[in-house]
Amino acid sequence: MRNPKINSYLLITAVFWEVFSAGSAVTALLHIGFADTDIDAVGVLSGPAPDLSGFFASVGVPRVEAAYYNDCFQDGAVLVLIRAQPWEQPIATEVVRLHGGLLSPSYQIQIATV
Repeated sequence: MRNPKINSYLLITAVFWEVFSAGSAVTALLHIGFADTDIDAVGVLSGPAPDLSGFFASVGVPRVEAAYYNDCFQDGAVLVLIRAQPWEQPIATEVVRLHGGLLSPSYQIQIATV
């Protein structure tokens, strides 16, 4: 699915409230051609969730979204990060939605205004 000559990508982030739903989404993305290196999942399985602001900044998640995701982690959510070429974005977001993922609030606003 990847063109190795193209290095630019979009970061798509989605919250899942069930670990198994996040796993199903990752599996589906892998089956349609996304590489393991294009997908990450972050969550806290037990205990209090740490502040992950530094991690989010290091992978390119905007500050407003990082605050939202930190709040979600406190409630037990799992975050899936997908690096996609612009033409892959609709495919990735559809897979996320089909598996119960919620796109970030700012991403949803962007879709509504387009």
